[in-house]
Amino acid sequence: MKRVLPPLFAIRGFDAAARHLSFSLAADELNVSQSAISRQIKALEVALGYSLFIRSIRQVSLTPKGAVFHKAIVKSLDILERATLKSPSVKRILTISAPQSLATNWLVPRLSSFSVRYSQIDVRVRTSSDPADFEHDKVDVAIRLGRMPGEKYDADQPFVPQELVRNWRGVSAVHLWDEELIPVLNKNLLSPSRPLNSPADLKNFMLLHVTLRPDAWGDWFNSLKASYPKKARTMEFGHFFMALDAAKAGHGVALAPRLFLEGPLGSRGDMVCPLPAAKKSAGAYYFLCEEHMKNDQTIRTFQEWLVSSK
Repeated sequence: MKRVLPPLFAIRGFDAAARHLSFSLAADELNVSQSAISRQIKALEVALGYSLFIRSIRQVSLTPKGAVFHKAIVKSLDILERATLKSPSVKRILTISAPQSLATNWLVPRLSSFSVRYSQIDVRVRTSSDPADFEHDKVDVAIRLGRMPGEKYDADQPFVPQELVRNWRGVSAVHLWDEELIPVLNKNLLSPSRPLNSPADLKNFMLLHVTLRPDAWGDWFNSLKASYPKKARTMEFGHFFMALDAAKAGHGVALAPRLFLEGPLGSRGDMVCPLPAAKKSAGAYYFLCEEHMKNDQTIRTFQEWLVSSK
């Protein structure tokens, strides 16, 4: 028997408009005009015999019947997408935003294993430490270090100055990893006449600072109830990965997230950490995406891989 189906060309436009509750954002997502989205939805409403949206001057909202219909087509589109992605010839582009140090030291070295396992997903990485802004950044997901609203932290936890997002409206956040800062240096800097057995011994070494975390060393000493060395010699770098490279080259002691140094991919040869780590920082790494996309199959696949790769 012949299938009774709605205008299939209009389904993608309706799905995008229902997720964004905006015809203009749906048009941006699908690279068509806003009037094209309006025509598609009108054609769909005519075919169904009822209104899908309540239209006002500044916004649109789903009618009760529209919400039920959207819930049904989302399930159908998910099934269709999973079936499509099983084809080796079909690629899904996933654009990720991550801080440069995380991308350089942790994410990028591991992406080859993701690509081998999920060859149908083409991952694009953009680097940024700015608060995630899905409305303007044009990325699918973001990984950021920062503080969750409402989360309580101890006064002696190292402070994280970065914000996770510009606007929390419509954003989903999933905890990935805590941050724990540890001091590391090239073992060739150590000698019987210049040991590093306690925080007080750091007065004999160059302390490598990171511009984005100006108080990190001070917070680290505070968390161990130790005093920051008077007249400490310092050198400043723009990012953690730069400070780590300088430490590897023997220029001093870098304070860096333990995450960047764990496992074989984080191995740095002669790098050692002779002192204890501080408390967990007052902030953590989070996986961020738009709320309406958190159950997208490709996004969930990448999120699950991230968690399992630590």
